[in-house]
Amino acid sequence: MASSYDRRSSSSGSSRGRERAFGSHRSTASRGSGANPAHRDPFGVARLKHERSARGGPREPGVGDRIAKAKRLERERKRLQRKRRNQVRALVSIALVVASAVGISALARSSVFEIRQVEVVGVRHLSAETVIGKAAVPSGATLLRFPKAAIAERLAADPWVAEVHLTRDFPHTLRIRIVERVPFARVDAGQAIWLIDANGMVLSEDSAETSAALPVVRDVPGLELKPGRKSTSEVLHNALQVLAGLPRDFYSQVRAVSAPSIDETSLITTDNVEIMVGEAVDVPKKGEVARKIMREQGKDVVFIDVRNPDRPVSRGLSE
Repeated sequence: MASSYDRRSSSSGSSRGRERAFGSHRSTASRGSGANPAHRDPFGVARLKHERSARGGPREPGVGDRIAKAKRLERERKRLQRKRRNQVRALVSIALVVASAVGISALARSSVFEIRQVEVVGVRHLSAETVIGKAAVPSGATLLRFPKAAIAERLAADPWVAEVHLTRDFPHTLRIRIVERVPFARVDAGQAIWLIDANGMVLSEDSAETSAALPVVRDVPGLELKPGRKSTSEVLHNALQVLAGLPRDFYSQVRAVSAPSIDETSLITTDNVEIMVGEAVDVPKKGEVARKIMREQGKDVVFIDVRNPDRPVSRGLSE
């Protein structure tokens, strides 16, 4: 009886030992290289990559690729739209320019703005009739089509005219504004007395109504004066610069300028006082010195030399 019990126990223990050994081996094998791949890659990513590689085909586009492609297509569509709009605008602009040019050309050829009146402003020595005659506006000219440069050139040829301005007064009036030269002195050239401006431009022969208060420049050698021409005489220009340098109230007291040479240029006042000025340098100072001497000596003084204003010389009636 006893020996039978022992064999069963021995047999049972051996079985449990073999199960533990085999179970341990199976557990170890399951953790090795022969384990089920689903345990290591539950989502099958590796399998999908392997299958795609085996097929050799391109990667199927994902959501991100489709979105990027859609954006590129949208950008290209908008670029083409902008290009078409710009082309349309350019064509419209060209059409408007052409239409405007055609319209203006047709309007210029028409008589809608025909010049029917010429208005002259700014003249004093010239008459309006003289200006209109010199302008010679062609018959049938319009405010949009008239020879502006030719009219201005004809008017500027007159010695009295310093500037010409032509303006349109729609619908039918052309306005001519003249800026005249201002007579500054008279020049006795021997056979005639001429009016000149401060720059030596010869304007016209002297007339009593124009030059009553202007001083006369005389004794200038070698003068050849002609209306519309500027004198080239240095002696004459020196005399004009002397007059221009005087204060206005002193200028009005000068009735003549004797200018046989630059150094001998002298002023003769309305009180018959001769003031030797010479070269047109420091003219305001020379004038002030001369006036001071005339105030101090009164009517007794007849000659003053201020060519050197720091050392003036004067003579009276008794000398």
